[in-house]
Amino acid sequence: MGRIPQEVIDRILDRLDIVEVVSGYIQLKKTGRNFKANCPFHNEKTPSFVVSPDKQIYHCFGCGAGGNVINFVMKYESMDFPEAVEVLAARSGVDLPKYKKNTGEGSSLSAGLYEINKIAALFYQNSLRGEKGKKPFEYLKKRGIDTGTLDEFRIGYAPAGWETFRKYCEAKNIPADVLRKAGLTVPGEKGRGDYDRFRNRITFPIFNERGHIVAFGGRVMDDSLPKYINSPETAIYTKGNVLYGLNFSRKSIRETGSAVIVEGYMDVIIPFQRGITNIVAASGTALTQGQISMLRKYTNTAVMVFDADKAGESASLRGLDILVENGMDIRIATLPEGEDPDSFVRKNGKESFENIVNAAKGLFDYKLDILIERSGIRDIGGIVDEMLPTISKVGSAVIQSDYLKRLAERLGIHEASLRYEMGKVRPDYSYRYASESNVDRKSRNYRSSEIHLLGLAILGRDKFFRIQDELRLDMFRDRSVRKIIRLLGDLFNGGEKDINPGKLLSRLEKDEDAKTAVVQALAKMEITQDVDKALDDCIFCIRRENREDELKELTSRLKEAQQSNNNTEMRELLTRINMIHKEKVA
Repeated sequence: MGRIPQEVIDRILDRLDIVEVVSGYIQLKKTGRNFKANCPFHNEKTPSFVVSPDKQIYHCFGCGAGGNVINFVMKYESMDFPEAVEVLAARSGVDLPKYKKNTGEGSSLSAGLYEINKIAALFYQNSLRGEKGKKPFEYLKKRGIDTGTLDEFRIGYAPAGWETFRKYCEAKNIPADVLRKAGLTVPGEKGRGDYDRFRNRITFPIFNERGHIVAFGGRVMDDSLPKYINSPETAIYTKGNVLYGLNFSRKSIRETGSAVIVEGYMDVIIPFQRGITNIVAASGTALTQGQISMLRKYTNTAVMVFDADKAGESASLRGLDILVENGMDIRIATLPEGEDPDSFVRKNGKESFENIVNAAKGLFDYKLDILIERSGIRDIGGIVDEMLPTISKVGSAVIQSDYLKRLAERLGIHEASLRYEMGKVRPDYSYRYASESNVDRKSRNYRSSEIHLLGLAILGRDKFFRIQDELRLDMFRDRSVRKIIRLLGDLFNGGEKDINPGKLLSRLEKDEDAKTAVVQALAKMEITQDVDKALDDCIFCIRRENREDELKELTSRLKEAQQSNNNTEMRELLTRINMIHKEKVA
């Protein structure tokens, strides 16, 4: 889809009320002019999520989330911008023009792969309900899956023939290379024709976060090996970027505040059918950065459910450190020996499974208990080698200190020696600082005076032009603030009298920092009582801050000139410094 014209977006925003839209997702309570609720994007007991009908924006004072109605739908539904606009256009009754499709090879290939996967899923579903599907249908029934779940998860059956699906597609004039690129067929040897990848197997469509089928898993119905085969990675499927079941469970994960992470397809399906709906599977892989990034949109808390035979594996335990490193609160639950979530829930029911999940241990205690049980308390060196990297990944220095103290007490050694060893953690198993993209945007340090003045500028033409007369654009040090001030100038000089904050945010679609600055600026205005005094104070403050910054820079350059005996530059710098001292700030 091409770029959506701004006038179309404005028309959608004009027809929608953000309060009405947001209240369709969460319960809002009127407080003065605004509406409040517990934030849907992080766990909290005291409401800090505010929706402003006047400004047509939302803002959470707890986690910093904010934006207009499009941003809300994008974040809540995990949609990209065009998808959210399409949803809201339908709701508002605005017709979206037919945009010229992106003709890039990557885009058209992806669309083709999504389409062929839909065709394959329907083919497999029909096969399961047909004559050849009687045996697999009975197998699934015995495994405890009801027909409603079969339909919801779109479970099917790939017939036993080597070319059944390929010939079905051939009859529909579907190109062979599309099937190959989707991983649904495999090239035959020595020039022989392609054959079906999935044969005589139960099929489990693998969905991405938005519910599009990106791949398949296939399971045998007996003890033959391999038990499972999966689609290869394709243009639309990267195994490490998919959590099985997330498209079904994301709402429940957000509502419950935690995710239960299991291993396989059936480990998701059976518990989900029994009402445990905040559950996802890593599909047999160690958790990846991509999977955790998806999960963090909905929660910061996860419970990993281990089979008893996997619980003591060092590799499994080390794999959980990535969750700690990303600021997740991770706990571990262990099922009785010989059980997995699928079998346990079928035998013991929802409540027993939830009891095990609720009794899960924190990673520190769980890992230490496992290591002591496996190696013995005397293997101090081995235990320390495993525990210190985990502790080093904890973001809070206070919690780190507590863990070191507790580890020292359990092992009967001096805490100081552990602190010394912390500095020698191996590079391949060590703490890495979060990248800038993982930093919570609410912690972004804007100049208070600049953010406040930005809020005042958004109020209207008079305030903006007063600011424009008093301050040069380069006096705003923050890039995002400068960008928004420049945009406001374009709007006001173009004839706009009042700025709709919701529409302003729609013009900053891809600049998250700029959108955050707008939301913070408008939040600042909520507590501003004397607007004219605030305007005077902020202008004075920015002038003073710029003056102080320039003096610091000139003084630093003066020291360098003195060290290099550059008398000419010293005289010029001293002249400028003296002039600044004589100038009045206001």
